[in-house]
Amino acid sequence: MWALALALAMAAAGVRTSVSSPGTQTMSTAPANPDASPEARELLAYLDSIQGKFTLSGQHNQMPRMSVISERVEEITGKYPVVWGGEWGFSDERHDTDNVKYRPRLLDQIREHHRAGRIVVITYHQASPTVGEPCDFQGGVICKITDADWDAILTEGTPLNKVWAEHVDRLAVAFAALRDERIPIVFRPYHEMNGSWFWWGGKPERFVALWTMIFERFTKRHRLTNLLWAWNSDRPREGVEAFFPGHDRVDLLGADIYPEKGHETFPQEWYDRVAKLANGKPVALSENSEIPSPEILEQQPWVYFMSWDGLVFSGNPPDRLRDVFGSPRVLSECMKGSSVTSVASPPPSPREG
Repeated sequence: MWALALALAMAAAGVRTSVSSPGTQTMSTAPANPDASPEARELLAYLDSIQGKFTLSGQHNQMPRMSVISERVEEITGKYPVVWGGEWGFSDERHDTDNVKYRPRLLDQIREHHRAGRIVVITYHQASPTVGEPCDFQGGVICKITDADWDAILTEGTPLNKVWAEHVDRLAVAFAALRDERIPIVFRPYHEMNGSWFWWGGKPERFVALWTMIFERFTKRHRLTNLLWAWNSDRPREGVEAFFPGHDRVDLLGADIYPEKGHETFPQEWYDRVAKLANGKPVALSENSEIPSPEILEQQPWVYFMSWDGLVFSGNPPDRLRDVFGSPRVLSECMKGSSVTSVASPPPSPREG
């Protein structure tokens, strides 16, 4: 679906590109899960095919509002962000932004955006097993755990490990339903691990073990073949490499980058560091407020950007949004009623020439 919609958008802009066949994937685009579904393989091949050439527009939408922010971006720019981001949630009325009661609506939204031909990215802020869900953001997700807690979480059969497994298994059930509907998901768990604010952050060896644990559980126990695994750091400063769990457990890499007073927002060295670590895998600007200008995207060709909820408006005046979304380098969905439609199966890939 999304392949056709984006191909039509590119054709409308006078752009020609090719979409790799899943059967001819290179080592860099072979999925981390060797049993990945045809839909997941096709999505990964598509991201690989546009890497370095185009950037997909994207927008994260928080749970109570679902797609309101993406719709407002469309009102301003005339184009709908083609990457739709959502969150699984962990809280209740204490932090309604991530209230677990919205999970059924989230799944409906995922289905709707998949039918519309968009790429779906799901973020996972897991509640600390030491607290359990539902929990507040402060003290439940942003919190510290002891080395003894870490040992228990990572040791199969302990009480804390069982709580961890209960949390992730709820998500696995939802992903399994989407798998059975042939819906691929870009899954970004445990982001900003090189920071020290989330309970899973700040300790490279512990983090790599945690990532490996959820990867193995989802791919082997739950047989979730529809996931692309997105490893997304905070600002990729020197040393971020220690948190990388390996190319055999990651499909695409990314960085969450927000402005810091007195500092350049998008240093070239940050993009270069992630691209080097990716070793040919797609690289995304996985969270942002300010969107890179078309000039920056020429030098830093992130495969997509994903602005975080309403920060897209505080970080970018309307003229800037229109400038970025109007760039030939940035691919978006056209306005409703345009020639961009989705069908059950994409046509043969167009050839370059």
